[in-house]
Amino acid sequence: MDLLIEKLNGSRYYLSQYKVLITDFEESAPSVTRNSKQLDQRNGNIDFGGWHTDKTINITGYYRADDIDEEETLRERLYALLSDPEGYYITQLKTTPSVAMERPGETSGGYYDKLSNYPSHKRFLVYTEAPEMELVGNVNGTLLYKLTAEFKTMKLPYGESVPRDLDFKPNVPYYGENLVLGTSNKVVQANSWNMQVADIKYDKSLGDNLCASVMINNADHANYLVQGSASIVLNALDQSGNVLATASGNTVSYNANGLSQCSVSIDDNTTDVQAYIWTNNMKGNTFYSCLKVERGTTPTLWSPAPSDPGYNEWYFDTYYSTDNLFIPYSGTVPCNQLEQGFFIEMTAKYASSSMSFKIDDTELTYNGAVASGDVFMFNGFSYTQNGLSIVSKTNKAYFILQPDKPNRITCNVPGTVRIIGLQNLYA
Repeated sequence: MDLLIEKLNGSRYYLSQYKVLITDFEESAPSVTRNSKQLDQRNGNIDFGGWHTDKTINITGYYRADDIDEEETLRERLYALLSDPEGYYITQLKTTPSVAMERPGETSGGYYDKLSNYPSHKRFLVYTEAPEMELVGNVNGTLLYKLTAEFKTMKLPYGESVPRDLDFKPNVPYYGENLVLGTSNKVVQANSWNMQVADIKYDKSLGDNLCASVMINNADHANYLVQGSASIVLNALDQSGNVLATASGNTVSYNANGLSQCSVSIDDNTTDVQAYIWTNNMKGNTFYSCLKVERGTTPTLWSPAPSDPGYNEWYFDTYYSTDNLFIPYSGTVPCNQLEQGFFIEMTAKYASSSMSFKIDDTELTYNGAVASGDVFMFNGFSYTQNGLSIVSKTNKAYFILQPDKPNRITCNVPGTVRIIGLQNLYA
């Protein structure tokens, strides 16, 4: 076992560097202090709540020195390392033997050379008043000393994970680029044969293949007269309108729903691309939605064309929605913004007249204009918009991450969210 000591300036030390072998690492529960008051002629007390104050960590270790002079040098270095009034972080390095079991006499000596250390998932910001060294005795001509130290936590009475920044981005699939203008994911009714639904001027930079897809929705409209079948057809045309290459998708019958899709190869003579729904209805209607023509050979999920008026709204709602985002907090005690001090950075991707940002049931409101690209920073004490204070326009809410809740993020303005300096806290 070993102990990692990290100074606040970033320097790191191991007690094993000072010939100290740690044999015991004991961590107490956080001590609790309560605020209560007793009133005359009333039984018991009025309790105003309690809080954690500090945590105690006790370590025990041993070190050896060849003579008194060497021991004095080691002692001075250990005092300088541990008796730091500024405090430091300590992390327990746990020990796992490389050999779990062995027969008596199977090996001889070198046991400690076979041990490997791995760090705990938490560390503590601590100080110690007076580490103690005690002479145990003379062992094989060397002086053996026992080191004991009692550490008290500073600031938070918890174990802390290393701070990290988290970027929250929705896990959305690749949508590709729809080359057809004016399409929708709403069902459209058609009642003509071979109805042409798209005519696209071809750009040679699009590649060697195009694919088309459309969703046939006949089964959802039993009240309409639907007969026959339908599929998607994709044609590559030359400058004169001659068909250079054609492909048709799978056929969907009148009483079923299904995706019809196809891919067509094109050449340098292609100047126009034509996509339409082919029907063999002698009478009745065909219903379809989600028409799409795009690069490649495999159609992706429907999306509007970038030139469509509603594309920006669809894009931001899809890629920057802050609904259903969850903060992966793994601590065992609540993490309060006013105590731990993590920041929330919200970058708006939409304009709005106000903003409501929530984590679970706690809501932070801002009564002011929001523009696309505005950067908000919230940490419980400071609220800024593009670096300027907006405290007077907020309800001054702060957030507490709970170990037994999902810590779900919701916001009425689409955007990206970062949590800066997040730590898990452990009792």
